[in-house]
Amino acid sequence: MQIRFDTAISADDERAALTHLEQAEREAANIPSSHGDDDASPIRTIGVLGAGTMGTGIALNFLNAGMPVMLVDNSPKALARGLGMIRAVLQGAVDKGRIDKPERVRRESLLSATLDDQALVEADLVIEAVFEDMALKRQVCARLGMLCRPGAILATNTSTLDVDALALESGRPERFVGMHFFSPAHVMRLLEVVRGAKTASDVIGSVMALAQRIGKVAVVSGVCYGFIGNRMAEVYMREAEFMLMEGIAPSRIDGAVERLGMAMGPCRMLDMAGIDVGVRTVIERGKSGGLPDDPSYRAVVRKLFALGRHGQKTGLGYYRYEGRTAVDEPATMEIAATLAREHAIAPTPHLDDDDIARRLLLPLINEGMRILTEGIAMRPGDIDVVWTSGYGFPRARGGPMYMARSLGLDRVRADLQHYANTRGDAHGYWAPSFS
Repeated sequence: MQIRFDTAISADDERAALTHLEQAEREAANIPSSHGDDDASPIRTIGVLGAGTMGTGIALNFLNAGMPVMLVDNSPKALARGLGMIRAVLQGAVDKGRIDKPERVRRESLLSATLDDQALVEADLVIEAVFEDMALKRQVCARLGMLCRPGAILATNTSTLDVDALALESGRPERFVGMHFFSPAHVMRLLEVVRGAKTASDVIGSVMALAQRIGKVAVVSGVCYGFIGNRMAEVYMREAEFMLMEGIAPSRIDGAVERLGMAMGPCRMLDMAGIDVGVRTVIERGKSGGLPDDPSYRAVVRKLFALGRHGQKTGLGYYRYEGRTAVDEPATMEIAATLAREHAIAPTPHLDDDDIARRLLLPLINEGMRILTEGIAMRPGDIDVVWTSGYGFPRARGGPMYMARSLGLDRVRADLQHYANTRGDAHGYWAPSFS
């Protein structure tokens, strides 16, 4: 008997799940040999390199916490646009009554901006937030390693790239850390703090204390592709795209997990983040040799990108957008059907909501278990915090690892094995990662 998902949650079950998450968030802040380290240096001044959407959002976190920020970009146009975005967000907070005008003026006064990266020399923490391209980030990290004062902490805001490689490029890997903010960076609660192989414990302690100061829920991750959240999201998106090629519409795929409480399903999630952003991670992973030997892998997102369908920002992605309203677009299914023929993928239009939810959530859980086994996450609760704070997983269900225990690990493993047996598993997509 395969797993079935109840759409309703009892009050007792919800209370237990929320209690679990409260405890998990407290435990996530407890990092052995780092948190509360007496040698951890307070961070007072921030430098942000890159005035795009992420860089400006990151800067806003610190301005809102009363910390001075130096924003640097080598493009006058990008810097002007970034400053305009920051001022617009602060004015919006005034308009909504969240802050008053003197407070807006005070926060704006904490911001400096320049085209000259020499201004970063004295910052306590410098975060690079440039385009998600490994070659560019290597160049930037090498520059920061030569430029910044010896005791400064250097951070990369990459969402998937190799933090250890960037740390070595900086020439000071012990003072280097990943700080993966989620978009929009000044709104989302989650911060993945990525500890490299040589990151000093006091650096982790300082960054975790800073995260608390700016109101983030921080979780420490080890180094791997995508860290905790995006590594798990990759297998989730993989199955969503296979189902698209099997003839299941985006609204049915999304609806199956949204009825369980997900804030949005995988197709809407990537449309909102940007198809161009999502495909970039696939391309960069391919450059590093990390993709499976499967030509059908993430074929849909690659094709949508090639067609200029970048999601909500262009009005077309997996869906067509009428304003912000997502509407099923027949051309998406035509694209998926063409790709299915190219890759000999058979249709399975008979799938019900539980079938779809299993296809999405079982790989997610399985990858979480693998992340635990590898030591990328320290605790199951850390994974639950990442997914409930950063990816819209329903808090009432406690997170994917809590859900797995609630369903029963034996049942999860049996269902994974069922899919391996019935669908074939040439690429190990369904191989259980736990015994």
